[in-house]
Amino acid sequence: MNETILEVPLTLRRGGRRTDVERAVSDSLKLERLVCRSLNIPDLTGMRVLDMGCGWRMSKALLDSDIPIGAYVGIDVFAESIDFLKSSVSDERSSYHLLDAHNEMYNPTGKTLCEIDSLPVPEASFDIIWLFSVFTHLAPHDYKAMLKILRPYIKPEGKLLFSLFINENTPNGMGFIDSVTRQWNLNTPGAAQVNENAAKYFKEKKVPEFIDFHPEQPLKWALYSREYALELMKGSGWEVESINFPEEAIQHYIVCSPRASE
Repeated sequence: MNETILEVPLTLRRGGRRTDVERAVSDSLKLERLVCRSLNIPDLTGMRVLDMGCGWRMSKALLDSDIPIGAYVGIDVFAESIDFLKSSVSDERSSYHLLDAHNEMYNPTGKTLCEIDSLPVPEASFDIIWLFSVFTHLAPHDYKAMLKILRPYIKPEGKLLFSLFINENTPNGMGFIDSVTRQWNLNTPGAAQVNENAAKYFKEKKVPEFIDFHPEQPLKWALYSREYALELMKGSGWEVESINFPEEAIQHYIVCSPRASE
């Protein structure tokens, strides 16, 4: 890895790796490689990428590691973070925009996603749109709204990739619900956080369409059934190419292409 290019103040970091910068960068690099592998491309050379809900980690990873990329455009609701990135990143391939969308922690007075009809970027200009740790915190109505917001900005042959919590056990045991199942079976303290809907799933083996898994902290974990995740894609202008099991540094992730007729 090259010498550090971007030093991000602790006050502007967020997420589970906010105090472990090395791990945050490592995870981001794994995500970048996963995107390339999923889309069957060697790297991001020549690719215009839109990172919706960009945060700070991917910018630091791309810059510090000198990852080849055509253009990187980050959009986020956290004004202080966007201001910092605009003033601190001089790489001409990178640009950043603030979106006045509601977020309880970072932009509580922002508009709902249903009220947003455009983004501050040119339409049909991105080869790749990715969202990491965004849909994992969206309620169903915002899930659909986000898909519709993004659709105009993808190129005809472009791809959308986003991570999601899907309510199912996985072959490799790396999913969110695998962890919850282990806690439940072991009767550990974490199992006490399972809400009534989740408890019903474990008791009756029925998978609810959607669970706000930790309602004391709304949408900390937005958990979807596989069937409902697919149902919400209908009419969004996107066609699902694959739903993929969790891997290191990511939960389930969905790869989509734009529908030509929408």
